[in-house]
Parts: sequence; structure tokens; C-alpha cells
Amino acid sequence: MSDNPTSEELAAAAVIRGTSLGMAAIEAHVECTTARTVTWESSAVLSAVSLPAQRRGRLWVRAYAGDGRVVAVNGSAQTVSAVHTLVAKAQDQLEDAPRTPFAGPPERYEQTGTGLGVLDRRQANIEDEDREEAVNENIEAVRSVDGAIPMSFQYKEVLRDRAVHASIGPQSTEQSTHYTLTGKVSNGTHVIEQSVQSRLFADVASLPIGADLANRVLRYRDPSALPSEALPVVLAPRVIARIMEVALPAFDRRLIDDGKSFLTNGRRIGSERLHAIDDARMPGGFRSRGFDARGVPSLDLPLIREGVVGALYQDTELARELNSRPSGHEGPDGCWPGNLVMRAGTRSRNMIFPDLGPFLLLDGLEVSGKWYDLQTGKLRLKGHFLAGTSSDDLQYVGVHKINTSFVELWSGIQEVANDQQRFGAVDVSTWVVDGLKVG
Repeated sequence: MSDNPTSEELAAAAVIRGTSLGMAAIEAHVECTTARTVTWESSAVLSAVSLPAQRRGRLWVRAYAGDGRVVAVNGSAQTVSAVHTLVAKAQDQLEDAPRTPFAGPPERYEQTGTGLGVLDRRQANIEDEDREEAVNENIEAVRSVDGAIPMSFQYKEVLRDRAVHASIGPQSTEQSTHYTLTGKVSNGTHVIEQSVQSRLFADVASLPIGADLANRVLRYRDPSALPSEALPVVLAPRVIARIMEVALPAFDRRLIDDGKSFLTNGRRIGSERLHAIDDARMPGGFRSRGFDARGVPSLDLPLIREGVVGALYQDTELARELNSRPSGHEGPDGCWPGNLVMRAGTRSRNMIFPDLGPFLLLDGLEVSGKWYDLQTGKLRLKGHFLAGTSSDDLQYVGVHKINTSFVELWSGIQEVANDQQRFGAVDVSTWVVDGLKVG
């Protein structure tokens, strides 16, 4: 074996070692990553700096005895020796492990890894100069806008090599790329942050995140008074994407069964205009993948059907108990959502706004502390608001709060616009919501 073994070689070594130790079954998930970072901070350097590449390997092992005992261990593993150490650790813990009904590796499912577009073929040819240029261009874009102050920018590129092997069950491998560019910009009073994420370097290198941040932060100055009357609230797509992303783990069937989610199966939780699908196999999606941490290909899940809780995430053991198929959303550390696609409406913002009369627009969130609770469903939104009657006459009215819940927010949706946009792994459009109190 080579001095720098692949994830497939490490996973195979774990299974071979576990079998030789007499385990009834063993499954291994290995993830090897090479991360490259380019960073810039206004207080530190004049231009972007490339940091040394970081290489890491991690192994997750599930070991089984023939009587239902199962144990899971994980740890750093970049060599076969480290793999053998972790497998031996699992063997030692297996003797005292409790018996678990329905334990065992998942069944084999047809693998279809082609066409997902998760690997950027250009990645091997990208130079540090290209990465630094992508950051520096955005810094200069902010500097060119009078009144906008660049605070920090960071580019991160991750090449991920992943493999799942089981003594009985799946054997799958996958290589993928993730690119993220994050910027922070100030107007002297407020600092806002935004990221662009993609499977392709060309996307993060070409999208004008710096100019977008500069133009946004300049709107957040000289606030007018917040209107005293109750008004419909419009939520910008970037706000909705953040809210929906943090809500996804609540759709884990195991959390629901354990009373740790505010959801229940089949419950109405929102307006009939609310429809959301988890598609972990969307071509080019930021969270697309050929298989999950157990080697199971993901199903398309309609999590919300016209405002009602629909399909749920379920792991291998729970699916076996229910005599159904696992959803393919099991991650190394719990539920692993895929890409979320929200159904768009049919009318544009320019068509919707004149019908509303005066309204408030929540343009961006300020996130800090515990702003949501998946067990109770409580939601505390704090962000930048604008007020007006059209896109052209919106005036900044400052930072305000909304104390609500996921269900109250979703139930108040009166209209969904057709301006579908992608933020990371979430595709979403503007919402118009009634019944929210802004203070």
C-alpha cells in the first residue's frame, strides 16, 4: 500500500482487520480531505495570503457482534496503522456494548454516482495565485464603493475523498470539491457577512460578493423611525435560506419520536404555499452526494407538502424497524440534510409589492447566541429592516427583532414570489408573511 493511502484503501483495511478479529460484521466510513485557505483581514495584511494546505483523514467504524451488540468509534486516521488501532478499540468496546435491535450494516442499494457534478475537474490546475486573485478582486470591489469598509475575506477549498466499505453491504467511493468565499464588510456602524458556496471554483471566483456586500451595507445607515402600525413582513431569500437550513434537523424521525423536535408526522405546520423537497442528488448541488455515511444513496424527500409535514429523515436501524428503506441522510455525527428546494410562486416582487400597500422588509439577519430551538420550535429573528411600498422607495428603519416560532412564521406565509435564488444548499424565493410583530 502507498505511503499516502486513499480513503478506499483505508476503508478496506478497516474491514479486513475487523473480519480477522472475528467480528460478525463491520462497516467503515473514511473521509480524507485536503483543504486550502486564503485569508485577508484589514488589520493584518495588505493583500490575501495563502496558508499551507491541510490534509486530514478520519475513520468512523461500526462493529457488530452476532447477538445484536454494536459499537461505534471514530478518530483521526491517515495510515493503515491508525486504522488498525481504531478497529482494535472498537473490538475492545464491543464486548461490553448493549444489545441493539435491528443493528447491522445497511443493505446494498444501487449506486448512481455519475452526473452529480460534485467534482470540479479544474481543481488540480488551480494555483495559489488564482485563489488569491479571487479574494483580492472582492476586496478592491468593496474599496471602490465610497463608505464601505472591507473587514475580512476568506476563501476555502476542500477536496474530499470519501469511501464506505462494509463486510456485508455497501462499498462506495466518491471524490468531491467544495468552494466557499466569505466576506465581512462594514459601514462604520454595522458589519454584515455573506458567503458564496459552490462545487465549482469558477462560481466563487466570478460572483461579485464584495460589491454586493458593499451596496447592502450602505443601505443600513441613518435609520428612519419604525412604522407604528402592524404591517405585512417581506422576508428576503437570504433570510429564509438561513431559517430553513437550521430547521432541517427537526425533520429527523428519531428526534420526533424522542420528543426532541417541535414537529410531528403529518402535522400542519404552515401555509399551503409552503412546499420543500430535500434533494441530495441534485446535479451540482452544494450538498449533493452519491451516498451517505452508511453507504446508502439518498432519496428525494418532500419534507413539507403544501404546509404539512411529509417524508422524514430516517436512519438504517429505524428504517429496518419500520420495515422501510433508510432515507440516505445519515451523517458521521447525526442527520445529514441534502439540498433544500422550496417551491417558487408565479408572481414577481414588482407585481406583489404594489398590492401590499406599506410593508416591512427583513433584508438580512444578525445571528448571535441561541436564536432558535428545535425542540420547542421557538424562533428569535434579529435583523436589518426596510420599510416602504415598492422596491424603489424602501427606507432603512434599523435593526429590530421578531419573537415567533417556525410554525407561526410558516403559517403566516401569504405569498411566495418567483425570484428563486440559491444560497449554499437552499433554493428559495421571497416570502410575504402576515401576523409577525416587529419590535
